[in-house]
Amino acid sequence: MACIEKIYSVSALVGSGACNGNCAFCAGKYLRPQASDDAIYWKNFESAIKLSARYGGWSLSLTSSGEPTCDPDAVTKALCVYQKCAGEGAYFPNVNLFTNGILLADSAFCEKWLPLWKDLGLTNIAVSIHSVDLKKQAEAYGLEQYPDLRNIFANIRKYGIGVRCTLLLRRGEINNAKKYQEAVDTLIGTYGVDNITSWPVANPDGSRNSFTPSWWGLCTIRLWLHRNTKLCHGHVWGGGVYDYKGAILRLTDYVTKHDPKKDFVRQLVVFQDATVAYSWIREGALCMK
Repeated sequence: MACIEKIYSVSALVGSGACNGNCAFCAGKYLRPQASDDAIYWKNFESAIKLSARYGGWSLSLTSSGEPTCDPDAVTKALCVYQKCAGEGAYFPNVNLFTNGILLADSAFCEKWLPLWKDLGLTNIAVSIHSVDLKKQAEAYGLEQYPDLRNIFANIRKYGIGVRCTLLLRRGEINNAKKYQEAVDTLIGTYGVDNITSWPVANPDGSRNSFTPSWWGLCTIRLWLHRNTKLCHGHVWGGGVYDYKGAILRLTDYVTKHDPKKDFVRQLVVFQDATVAYSWIREGALCMK
């Protein structure tokens, strides 16, 4: 058994699990009954932040079993806990909110919450993109219409928060090198997004499903990155970070299964039932309960 030398990040599910989307391939729906706001959850959330920081962690990500912006009070409470930890030395240079972006098209919502969240330490908002074609983006979210991305990004930038995109790789849409390049070039050239992370849609345990791109399609994306970008560094858990025309592209796996023989942990995951695990796959990876 190896001793842990590094815990790179913390990912925490926050809020009620409410959602304003209706994705056919939702990975968080099965976790919604676990949503809670009890003291043990917040105690373990704080402990996970401090533990990761002690082992060199550099990133905190807030997500949800639904859409976190549908419960802005919970996002605020999570950032308040983080701010307390940061004041005690458990500081992360990257504090990210993962969102479908829908509510961020509402300028009144942004005016109310984004300045507060920035003051509490939020550095980036990562908007999930299934397609740069807004009609297909709406279809992916089960909506009649998806807001204009320009409005979403402008509202975020107005308050000094960084814009990132999670470009999801999905069968039938962004599933090969050609479509990947088209989407990346549109996000960079049209919308000015210079930090894009991608991973293939999959089951919560990391296994393939009907929405996962083909093995060959994913290979063509990796080959395109090899030929058209400069590798900045590789991830020990797979994938890497690339420089593409001055923009950052990341390619990684949706889920990394914890290996107790390795001396690193990719992320501590704080589930809404207060369990903290070394992976999104909880079996054999429990840290706190």
